[in-house]
Amino acid sequence: MELSNQHILDCLKKGDPFALAAIISHKGSTPRTSGSRMIVLPDRTILGTIGGGLVEARVMDTCLDLIPKNTCRIQSFTLNQELKDGLDMVCGGSLTVLMETLVPGQELIAVYQALVKLEQSGKKGVLVSKILGTSQGDFTVQKSLVAFDATVTGPCVIPKPLLDEICDNRFSGSFPIIHSAGLEEFILQPMVLADTILIFGAGHVGFQLAQMAHLTGFSTVVIDDREEFANQKRFPHARSVRVVTDFAAAFDGLTIDDHAYIVILTRGHLHDQTVLEGALRTHPAYIGMIGSRTKRDKTYANLQKKGVSRDALNAVYSPVGLSIGAQTPAEISVSIMAQIIQIRAVA
Repeated sequence: MELSNQHILDCLKKGDPFALAAIISHKGSTPRTSGSRMIVLPDRTILGTIGGGLVEARVMDTCLDLIPKNTCRIQSFTLNQELKDGLDMVCGGSLTVLMETLVPGQELIAVYQALVKLEQSGKKGVLVSKILGTSQGDFTVQKSLVAFDATVTGPCVIPKPLLDEICDNRFSGSFPIIHSAGLEEFILQPMVLADTILIFGAGHVGFQLAQMAHLTGFSTVVIDDREEFANQKRFPHARSVRVVTDFAAAFDGLTIDDHAYIVILTRGHLHDQTVLEGALRTHPAYIGMIGSRTKRDKTYANLQKKGVSRDALNAVYSPVGLSIGAQTPAEISVSIMAQIIQIRAVA
């Protein structure tokens, strides 16, 4: 399970201190890369992962030492021969981990509520932690969230020059960075919006695909013309569930960019064709359509008669998913997710 800010918010609402570990830099071969995060609870339960094995165990032990003290630490780990043996893998890299104790309180909960709300609206910001002490030793932090419209949630501890740089989008990336402003140090964590899978069709495969997308850290938008299928109760983890009266208008109000993956799974060939025609007017990272080759060829022929180019149609993944002999809705959803992950990895 990929750790989300919603998971952090849920833990904060429970009221007990816990630790959040994040890889802030890595070199060479490591189990996971910069930006990977995990929560460590006082009972040794973890959510998310920074790679498993002995390094993760040592990070967990350090977190459990920090929680009673309500402190934070930045520590480096080298995957030398001892650690490689413990991990049962040949890595040979090194990584630096930020380990923070999060102590629930009204201000901190408000910061993460604003963060989750900003993510759900598809907007970005930067989580700013002012270091009280020095990053070279154990320290505490004060956290604020800065949206790019200069809205600040949390204690306003950010110097104006730094605030201006944040609002000018000077900081990007997918992992925390240490930033010095005069004699003060800050941890800046730019928000990275999850890639989005737009599932057109809320039937059996769409249901399984949404669950698989959630488990692999994608945001999901589900669109169907049947309210009994397309509803938040059926898709509790979806960012949005939309009911349309006509698939010809299914793209109205949607933001489609190169971080969007479109999967067409409607209940009928004509609906699939309508959605595919609309999808080809956009520029996503991926378009996949379910169905046999016979159905695909017929759909393509119909769209070519309407002026759609063969080159555009050849870029569509249909039949959708990797060829793994999938039969059931769950298996088909695995084949689709595997294909999307593969395409994202080489993008």
